Amino acid sequence: MKPDLKIWFTAFWGTFDKFDNLFVYALSQKYNVQVTPDNPEITFTDNPYNRYQNSKMVYFSGEPFFDIAQCDYALTQFNVPDERYYRLPLYLLYAYDYYKHGLVDSFSSFFSKKIFLKEKTKFCTYISRGPGKESIRDRLYQKVSSYKKVDCPGSHHNNMGSIPGESGTIVGSIEKVKFISDYKFTFSVENSSVYNGCTGYTTEKIIEPFVAGSIPIYWGNENIDSDFNSGSFLNWHQYGSDDKLLERLIEIDNDDSLYSDYVNQPFINIENQNLFDIEYLVSILEEIIK
Repeated sequence: MKPDLKIWFTAFWGTFDKFDNLFVYALSQKYNVQVTPDNPEITFTDNPYNRYQNSKMVYFSGEPFFDIAQCDYALTQFNVPDERYYRLPLYLLYAYDYYKHGLVDSFSSFFSKKIFLKEKTKFCTYISRGPGKESIRDRLYQKVSSYKKVDCPGSHHNNMGSIPGESGTIVGSIEKVKFISDYKFTFSVENSSVYNGCTGYTTEKIIEPFVAGSIPIYWGNENIDSDFNSGSFLNWHQYGSDDKLLERLIEIDNDDSLYSDYVNQPFINIENQNLFDIEYLVSILEEIIK
C-alpha cells in the first residue's frame, strides 16, 4: 500500500498545472499524492527565496540560471557540483505534457517515437522572438540564409505568417511541432550555454524538431551529446565553427540517403537512457523526501 504524501506548488508560471504535471506523475509511482496548500510535506517553487509553512522546499526553474537561496534542494537544468542540486532538464516536463495531451501513448514512448515523420517539402525554419543574449543565434541564421532562404514565422527576422498558440506553453509547442514537421532542418539555439561554470542547460528547443522528424541545428549545452545521439542532429559544438556546420548541413541537404540516416536514428543517447525513464525523477524525489 502506498504511503500518503502532501505536496504543493508556488510561484510557477501561469499555465503550469499544479494538479497534473511531471512531479505529480513521478511521485504517484510511489505515493498517494495529495496536492494541497494545507501543510504540505514538500513544496516545489520557482522562487528560491520563497518559504512555505514548514514544508521542505524544492526549487525548480526552466530558466538558464540557478540559485538555491532559501530552498533545501534544487532541480536545475545544470550539472552542479553540490549534493543539494539534481539535474532535471526542462524538456522532461514537455515530454510529460505531450503524453498528457495524447501525442504519445506513454511518457517513456515520447523518447522513442517521432510523431510527425513524413516527407519534407521545405528546407529550414528559424523561430525566435529575438537574437538572445548570445549573438550566435543571429549569426547562425545569417550563415544558413546565405545558402538558402530560411522561413521565419517568429517575430525575429519574420518573413511569413505566425504559428498559432502562445510561445512557452505546451499548446504553443504542439503547434510549433506541427509546423516544423514540414521542414528538413530547424534552428534549436538555446538562450545560454554555461552558467557559473556549469553546463547542462537544455530546453524543449531540441526535442521539438526531434519529434517532428526535423534535424535540429543546435547550439547551447556543450555536453548535449551526453543526452542525445550526435548522429541525429547538427551540433555546433561538434564542429566548432559556423562554416564547418554549414558545410555539413549542405552535404546532408544534398544527399537523401544521408538525410534519411539522420532522421531515422534514435535521438536519445542510449548510454544515458536512464535519464529518459520516469524512475530517474522518482529516485531523485525519494532522495529529497528522506
